[in-house]
Amino acid sequence: MDGQLHVDRPQIAILDFGSQYSHLIARRVREINVFCELYSCLVKGEVLRKNQVVGIILSGGPNSVYEKDSPHVDADVWAYIEEQSIPVMGICYGLQELSHHFGAKVAPGEKREYGKAMVSRAKGHEEAADVLFKGLPESFQMWMSHGDKLHSLPEG
Repeated sequence: MDGQLHVDRPQIAILDFGSQYSHLIARRVREINVFCELYSCLVKGEVLRKNQVVGIILSGGPNSVYEKDSPHVDADVWAYIEEQSIPVMGICYGLQELSHHFGAKVAPGEKREYGKAMVSRAKGHEEAADVLFKGLPESFQMWMSHGDKLHSLPEG
């Protein structure tokens, strides 16, 4: 027994990398009437395959993708994502994990950053931004806590 609940309804799988906000992410997903489940970031592909995963969110966390003992998504989970063409969204460490996996450069920033910041849509990417930020204002406040930064995008 793998200890996970198996359901026959579509779900968003949230892989928890230790973020203080993983439960808040789940609550926000549920507030828009979408079923979701929190999983360990170390979940195996066989567990996710037993459910109707239609999207995956990789949460933030306190690690750096380059630290010796930092957690990483299981290779079989990446294979499952590719086989099923499952969309993946990475938040903070999750974005770095996603980008690192696909060959982007993640490196330490000049200093750690904490606190309030503003999110705004990048010029030249309006169509993609409309999909992700549909219904949100052109700019909005968010909270950040990170030391690493994405220095290049992955291919594709």
